[in-house]
Amino acid sequence: MNTPDMRYTLCFLTRGDEMLMLKRNNAPNRGLWNGVGGKIAPGETPVDSCLREVWEETGYRLDALRFHGILTWVGYETDPGGLYIFSAPASADEPSPTIEGALRWQPKDWVFSSPEVVDNIHVFGPSIYKNAAPRWWHFRYADGVVQSYEVNPLPAWVRIGGRRACC
Repeated sequence: MNTPDMRYTLCFLTRGDEMLMLKRNNAPNRGLWNGVGGKIAPGETPVDSCLREVWEETGYRLDALRFHGILTWVGYETDPGGLYIFSAPASADEPSPTIEGALRWQPKDWVFSSPEVVDNIHVFGPSIYKNAAPRWWHFRYADGVVQSYEVNPLPAWVRIGGRRACC
């Protein structure tokens, strides 16, 4: 497989057995619950992008992130590409409102099983709580439905940048 166009970050903020989820107002995944994140700006590392996106969408200023791996796709509602997956514990403060959608703390068991959540989270999400080694999840879609997926070791070309992330 060629190196995918890695253009997004996705972060799951945790508080005990809950995760902060965003019910998206915009495509892709409009109307579904997802983590927070967004596009990597030119010249940004994935770590810097994720820290910026978390701050813009929640008001939380994070000191560090945990890196969980990458997710790539083909056949979805956007061009083939990929994203970097991170998590971080959140402070006790409530998140700031965002124009991106509704933010709500949800139980992790609901996040990993609800049909209201982006379905690939059901596959990679549990690894966030298991401290598993970073992985590469690759999904193939047809008509918005997962047809198959693979889980592989993290490829050597992955670089997340910054000193504020660990595995």
